[in-house]
Amino acid sequence: MTANQEILRPVKDITDKNFGVIIAFLLPGFVLLWGLSFSNTGISRWLTEASAPSIGGFLYATLASLALGLLISAVRWLIVDRFLKYVTALPEINFAKLKEDAETFAVFQGIIENHYRYYQYYSNTFVAVIIAFVAYLVFGNSRPSVWLWLAVILLGITLLLASRDSLHKYHVRASQIST
Repeated sequence: MTANQEILRPVKDITDKNFGVIIAFLLPGFVLLWGLSFSNTGISRWLTEASAPSIGGFLYATLASLALGLLISAVRWLIVDRFLKYVTALPEINFAKLKEDAETFAVFQGIIENHYRYYQYYSNTFVAVIIAFVAYLVFGNSRPSVWLWLAVILLGITLLLASRDSLHKYHVRASQIST
């Protein structure tokens, strides 16, 4: 295997097992990293150095995005999860029933990949956009236009509604197999 093939191998190995992690943590983490680049010249220079992209830079961006994504997920748990459980009636999931047979557990895994991972993406991205926009407001060099405010508000509402829908679908389907 050549060096280029070894570098591209992780890209080819994206499966249903790691796609959920990519959308739930890596993409929201990169959204925040990119958003922070507008208010931090170091991050901005680092992300826009198109003249000499490197494997090290790609790896660093990936690891930084993943780390930020996991931190975002903790903030999501603290704020968004609690808010949505307060404003949305969610059916209970009997996790003990999921241990009974492998087929039930496989169906549950499918529900996680088809609904919960998207909930994590929407809600984590909501948190990332809000944090990035606040950083832009505090540290940015220019004042945001009315259109940017409107875009962030509409995007936030859309992501929050999509989060609520995905979380509700996850709970409904998981409760159906765990009863």
